[in-house]
Amino acid sequence: MSAAIAPLGRYPAWCRAGDFIYVSGMSARQADGSVAGAQPRDAALQTRVVIDKIRAALAEAGATLDDCVSVTSYLTDMACFDAYNAVYAQAFNGRAARATVGVAQLPHPDMVVELSVTAYKPEVV
Repeated sequence: MSAAIAPLGRYPAWCRAGDFIYVSGMSARQADGSVAGAQPRDAALQTRVVIDKIRAALAEAGATLDDCVSVTSYLTDMACFDAYNAVYAQAFNGRAARATVGVAQLPHPDMVVELSVTAYKPEVV
């Protein structure tokens, strides 16, 4: 697993269950513990970093963003929705179901956005 997507906790960045790939919640936290787009908080930049990390996790699993069927997004400030949504719309194919949830906080005070996805990619046997 690449260091760019390795979680800081004891859980996988992604796992496969049959034809489904589940990507754990990804944030803009970098391998060194810093948060991209932290000061000032930049929701668009954080969203780009998160989507790049999801793209990398899916690539390790043999899938792409086009294989996503469900996305759950967490925002600490719904005023950031438009900036987040503009980047999101460029990356995803529009076929994935999505839920966007406003949350009080994420694991680091500078985090604005976190996404987790489920992808469907038949396993090659």
